Amino acid sequence: MASKVLKLKLWPDDAGGTWKQSVLDIKAEVLCVSQFTLAASTKKGNKPDFHGAAGGEKARELYDYFYAKVQDLYDHEKVKNGVFQAMMEVGLVNDGPVTIEIQTTPPKNFLNKLETKDQTPAAEIAKDLPQDENPEMTIPLSK
Repeated sequence: MASKVLKLKLWPDDAGGTWKQSVLDIKAEVLCVSQFTLAASTKKGNKPDFHGAAGGEKARELYDYFYAKVQDLYDHEKVKNGVFQAMMEVGLVNDGPVTIEIQTTPPKNFLNKLETKDQTPAAEIAKDLPQDENPEMTIPLSK
């Protein structure tokens, strides 16, 4: 998913062609912000349901992994981080409106790369993650 975020063609080229350049192409900065509220389900009732979101420690581990991966694949200095589990006021200018949801199936060895501070086995981590028929990771990306 980190690679997809960096390579997705969202910006115009110099000739004005739309959807031609990526973060890598334009050498933009990247701001990674965890937002568990995007995992809210509104299928039932009038209140958002967050049961599909990973718990605090697992979510932090997944987020930290994603953030580190973006840094590894790009210019470390251009990748910024929000504060995990904090209320933040993030100012931005959307060039759109465009919101794209990125879905990807994690590689088979993904959970093997995760380690918790207490050395929790990958299978233990997996059982606490949201489960569904088609295990995908989703990230909305606003342009």
